[in-house]
Parts: sequence; C-alpha cells; structure tokens
Amino acid sequence: MNLEWYIARRLLKGDAMKSVSVPIVKIAIVGIALGLCVMLLSLFIITGFKQEITEKLSGFTAHLNVQPFMPGSTGDEGVIRGADSLMTELKRVEGVKDVYGYIEKPAIFKSKEEIHGIVLKGVDAGYDAAFFQRNLKEGMFPDFSTETTSNDILISRSVASMLGLGLGDRVTSHFVQEPPRARVFTVAGIYDTGFKEYDDVMVVADVRHLARLNGWKAGEVSKIAVELDDVEQVNEMAEKVDDLLDELGWYCEVRTLADEAPQIFDWLALLNMNVWVILLLIVTVAGFNMVSGLLILILDKTTFIGIMKALGYKNVSLRKLFLYISAGLIARGMLWGNVLAFVLAGVQAAFNVLHLDPVTYYMDTVPVNFSIGYVILLNAGVIAVTVLMLVIPTMLISKISPVKAIKFE
Repeated sequence: MNLEWYIARRLLKGDAMKSVSVPIVKIAIVGIALGLCVMLLSLFIITGFKQEITEKLSGFTAHLNVQPFMPGSTGDEGVIRGADSLMTELKRVEGVKDVYGYIEKPAIFKSKEEIHGIVLKGVDAGYDAAFFQRNLKEGMFPDFSTETTSNDILISRSVASMLGLGLGDRVTSHFVQEPPRARVFTVAGIYDTGFKEYDDVMVVADVRHLARLNGWKAGEVSKIAVELDDVEQVNEMAEKVDDLLDELGWYCEVRTLADEAPQIFDWLALLNMNVWVILLLIVTVAGFNMVSGLLILILDKTTFIGIMKALGYKNVSLRKLFLYISAGLIARGMLWGNVLAFVLAGVQAAFNVLHLDPVTYYMDTVPVNFSIGYVILLNAGVIAVTVLMLVIPTMLISKISPVKAIKFE
C-alpha cells in the first residue's frame, strides 16, 4: 500500500486536521470552489452563446451555402441551373445531413401606413421548417405543398409590428426590377427568434412566386443550403464540398456561417479571448491561495515533519505526502465548485432568470450549454496546474531540521 497516500487520507479526515491551520486551509478551499464555479459558468455561457447563435444563423441561412460567384442577382448570372442534379451529388457527401435549394429576393413591403425593406426567402414543400416552428408565436408555417402557388408568408414579430400587420392581413410586396412588379401576400404566421438583425428582414414565401418573378424554370435556384451532421466540422466540410464542385465542373462558391456573418463570429472570438483571460486569472489566484494554505499547513505540521524525518522518512516522501494532502483539499474545493456551478446554471436554463437586450446580444436570455467534455478538461486542467504550483513550496520541507522541528512549538 502507498504509505504517503494512507497517511494523507488519515490527515485529511482525522483529528490531525483540527489545528490552527484549518481556517486558512478552508479559506483556500473556498477560493478554489468559487474560482472554479466562475470558470465553469463562463464556459457554460460562452458555449451557450456559440450554440444559440450558430443554431439561429443556420436556421436563417445554412451551415454551408453553395451559390454562384455573382450572388444576389435576379438575372441569369445569379442562378444555379440544374440544381436537382447537384443536390443529389451533395447529399452523397459523408457528413451532410440535408440539402435544399432556395431563392432569396429583396423587396419592399407596403402596408396602409408604412413601408419596410425585407428579403423574401423562397422555399418549397420539402423545406425543413423545424427552426421556424420552434420560434413560431402566432398562426402556422405556410403550406407550400399546394398545386397552385401559395400566397401565404411567414413574417417576424418585429416586421409585423413595424407594418401594423396581424394574422390574415394582406400586404403588398414591391420588387425593384425591370419591369417593376408587385405581389400581394397573406400573413399566415408570425415568428420571433430574438435575432433582431435577421428578424427585421427575413420573410418566408413560396419559391414558385420568386422563380416566376425572376423568369426561372422549376429546379433553378439562387442558392443551395447544405446542413451538416456536425457544425464543428464546417470548415473541413466546406473544403470537401468545394473540391466536389471543382470535380463536377460547377462554377460556384461555398460560403460558411462565418462568411455570412463575419461580424458576429468576430464578436464571439472576442468573447473567447475574455474567457481565456478569466480562466488564467482565476487559476492563478486559486493556485496562490493553495500555495499560502500549504505553507501554513507545513508550518503547522513542523513537529510532525521532524518526527517523520527522525524515523527515517525521506524528504521526497514527505513532499509527496503534502502534495497528496493538497490534492485532496483541492478536490474538495473543486467538488463544491462543480456543484454550485451546475446548480446556478441549471436554474438559469430552467427559469431564464437573467435577461439580455436582444438588440445587442441577439437573444433575450443568457444561454447555458452543459458541455461535459469541456467540464472534464477544465477540472483536469485546474487540478493539474494548482498541484504543479505546489511543488516548489514543498521544497521548504527539506530545510526543516528534525531536532529543531521536534522542539518547535
């Protein structure tokens, strides 16, 4: 049996720990618990932001978008012809979950009193509307499976508020093209994602309307959306899809979520930097708390150290003993830190106690994501760094003389 580990366990739970050093050691443990709690909460929130924003962005666009090199045009240069054959090839790529084509077309909505610029996203009956269904507030998602072109549209709550529209209301959409055209749509549903940047402009309509306005045939779209099994592999999948396009001879480009909204991902990268700074500072503070606690513990156990040395115990074994004791104390603090962090994060996830300004943060509540992999890595990193920081203070043990230590009071 490991003698150092056996003695350390007895000291950690026995009467030997009931000494003058206990209050200082407890303060160090509390410091580690609070520090780890803050680090875990920072991790839960930043990963929550990433997950929530990525989910909303992919709901409005897609993980990957395949489009002509001159996107946004309503002419021949902005169209993907024979999109059905390309989508069939894209669906065969490993890691691709779903593929669909759509048309985006800018327009101006005009109600009785207001006008507002929007972007119509034309989709067909095969479109997966799960994202909009989750964020639906009134009415229903339009049915685009009818034989005739549907006049129903889905608008956001902010657009409805700006134009004074409600369910069943009709709105005229003007399209700036040659010749100028107009269409009258009926509001079938109202959604609200809290992502104001997109909510203010995105309207879902029947793709057949937009194809007819562009003079396109069936199967011709402006973009092809590619949804992935794992969004973390988006850059690798973008390269794979780009290679496939080159192989098949398609003159198109592949755009990722970061390409579609670079300012948002730059903001997330800045948040990442802030979290790294927080983690570094708190780990450093927690480590120095334990260093001070260990030094006081060593001074308090000076007589014990002298007796062990007199019995022939080596300095290396004594240093290992006190590292075991420190690791046990750190583990206690980390246990309470984990419990506190999960309780606070769980309360936020269940009851949305803390709210945000959606204009600034793209959501109305603080998001929380319980990433167990990151939790394990963070806990392992904290205990490894703090224990390593305690190696140098244990060198004090080798300076203690057994004769003086036994007489030490």
